[in-house]
Amino acid sequence: MFNSKYKNLLKQILAESVPSKSEISDMKRLANELIKDLSKQKITAKIGGSMAKNTLIKKDNQDIDIFVQFKTEEETKNLEKILKKIKTRGKLVCIHGSRDYFRIEFPDVSLEIIPTVKCKDPATAQNITDLSLTHVDYVGGKIKRRPKLANEIRLAKIFCAASDCYGAESYIQGFSGYSLELLIIHFGSFTNFLKKMPRMGYPQGADKVKVIDIEKQFKRNREVFRELNESKLISPIILIDPTYKYRNVTAALTQKTLNKFTEYTKEFLKNPTREYFQKKLIDEGEIISYAKKSSATYLKLEIETEKQEGDIAGTKMKKFHNFFQEQLRNKEQNILLSEFAYNGSGQSSVGYVVVKEVKRIEVEGPKKEMKEASKKFLKGKKEIFEKKGSLWTMENVSIKKIFNSTKKQQSEMGVSANITIK
Repeated sequence: MFNSKYKNLLKQILAESVPSKSEISDMKRLANELIKDLSKQKITAKIGGSMAKNTLIKKDNQDIDIFVQFKTEEETKNLEKILKKIKTRGKLVCIHGSRDYFRIEFPDVSLEIIPTVKCKDPATAQNITDLSLTHVDYVGGKIKRRPKLANEIRLAKIFCAASDCYGAESYIQGFSGYSLELLIIHFGSFTNFLKKMPRMGYPQGADKVKVIDIEKQFKRNREVFRELNESKLISPIILIDPTYKYRNVTAALTQKTLNKFTEYTKEFLKNPTREYFQKKLIDEGEIISYAKKSSATYLKLEIETEKQEGDIAGTKMKKFHNFFQEQLRNKEQNILLSEFAYNGSGQSSVGYVVVKEVKRIEVEGPKKEMKEASKKFLKGKKEIFEKKGSLWTMENVSIKKIFNSTKKQQSEMGVSANITIK
């Protein structure tokens, strides 16, 4: 199955995706300049993320994580003042979140400066970022013992990004970078990950969830369900954090995303080609063509928000995209295709929906014997009939009308949207 052609494909993907030694050297030099400037202010900082783990992937604009260590939560609030004091090169941007962090933007590289609070016991961590350097130590240690893991991890990240399954953000609900690193460590290789991962998810309605506990921190699965927070147990697989046993690293992963990954993987294994490692841009022309062939209606949603770009903006816009589809279904419109496009930056996105439009639907009213409710239901309606003991009427429906009815919700969700209907 995995012949020389398959192996050569993976070699080609890696050859195109691994930054050169000189590129890595230039990025490290830039990061170390900042670390040196911070040390002059008696602030300890370390390179983290993919750069520190040696799993960096080549891309147009690199993000290099720099973790700044403080003793207390209160001290983390001084980071912006410190960064301004040392007069950093590049544009300094504040990213608001559970704990504000900062980005210094250069033409081809962004330094992500993340404040952390030192904690000896993971249970006392006030923010997940406080565990990030322990993740670096764990994954980095595994790669030092088995250097080939680095490229296996790179392949997994490229593949999952191409399948739109990479990212724990709420608008993606996929695999985080750390979860993919752990899964490759667990399965041993990218190929084993593809072969075995699809079997891990539970089918809809099943009551058993697969648990991956690399360091065997729990003796039995039932201990996991007893000791982990209930909110962390809703993902289709549970991946125990080797550095903190009470954390499910795949808590953000949904069954829908895992299903998408599974189908993508099956198709790839049937016909392994380089296209599966290339993120496909949504082709609006193809969607319009599909709508015409299906004798259906094409909808384009242009959604904007004033919320902070990134996870917050993406989540707000995706939430409205999903809400609008829900309203369409409530009015018995048959959705044939749905796509949502947001690249993780900026405050605008585009949604595409293809709908088999139904222009008249039956609407159920109250039971006939409910006199007062029936009287209200009958008011102003001409087309009334009885079915299954209830009063019913016919309602004229239009997609435009359904969209217009969401104006209030748009305001409540912090978005504004326009629709194109063809």
